[in-house]
Amino acid sequence: MSSGNNTYRYDLCLSFAGEDRQYVRALADSLRSKGIRVFYDEYARVELWGRDLYSHLDDIYQNLARYCVIFLSKHYAQRVWTDHERRSAQARALREHAEYILPTRFDDTIVPGIRETVGYIDLRTTPPEELCRLIVEKIGPRPRIEYFPPVPDRLYKRVGAKGNRQKHAVSVVSRQFFETLQRMSTVERRLLYDIFQHCCPAELPEKVHIDLDLLRRIEGMSVAKIKRILAGISSLGFECNVRDGHDEDRSIGEPQPILVLEWHWRSISMGGNYTEIAHEIVDCATEGYCEEHGQDALLRLDFCQLATYTTELDQHS
Repeated sequence: MSSGNNTYRYDLCLSFAGEDRQYVRALADSLRSKGIRVFYDEYARVELWGRDLYSHLDDIYQNLARYCVIFLSKHYAQRVWTDHERRSAQARALREHAEYILPTRFDDTIVPGIRETVGYIDLRTTPPEELCRLIVEKIGPRPRIEYFPPVPDRLYKRVGAKGNRQKHAVSVVSRQFFETLQRMSTVERRLLYDIFQHCCPAELPEKVHIDLDLLRRIEGMSVAKIKRILAGISSLGFECNVRDGHDEDRSIGEPQPILVLEWHWRSISMGGNYTEIAHEIVDCATEGYCEEHGQDALLRLDFCQLATYTTELDQHS
């Protein structure tokens, strides 16, 4: 979370008892389909595996979400973990003196710390689809800053991912690319985007290439500086080299050097060359934009165009 620009990893987190999971699961699925970034434990099984859950969940419920929806019930009042989540959420609400906790009720059980005067949604008369609509309305228009959609279905289509296994793999890799971009400076991102946007994709899926002199002119910086910047992001998996250009029809001057770029995710379980996915992410995120607005979206890390719902929402906003 970056409090400076009010961006959060999640639009909201859900705090509930296991006995009420059926309702909450239906809600979480509806929220994801609307482009809402929701923390729901079943979506985070890999993330939670092996973590110190006490400290990790405290961070999520206190710092990483814009809102916290609490599902009050007799079961909620009896569980140790829900008590921990509620206390973390209340700490955030007290610290910021702002509207953060959004209570809902399955019954009239009194839960410590939740005042009866606070407005709530009665789930006995509110189905998941209706609660989803209310939450979307409550969140309102969201600033597209550091945004990656929960279900990037337009990206799946671009890379030909059809089954659930393939889609999951693309989702994991694309989110890793997004996190990699978050670790980069604005100058590094801009250079990388310009390479992907002006490159020749003929050598995909392994690599892309671009005339180094053309890149120099686009960036307005020296070749030496371009090389220094690219060397600085090698730790993030970007492998670059320069090769001689070959143009048999060139009548003036020598063949210009060509910059070759690859992106590798160095992961034990899924490591490999994912240059094609990185290229498709940038291409899809800027589809239909002029160069200026495409760059603006990329520099904000706004990847709403990777999903159908958020693309249509953006076009009608």
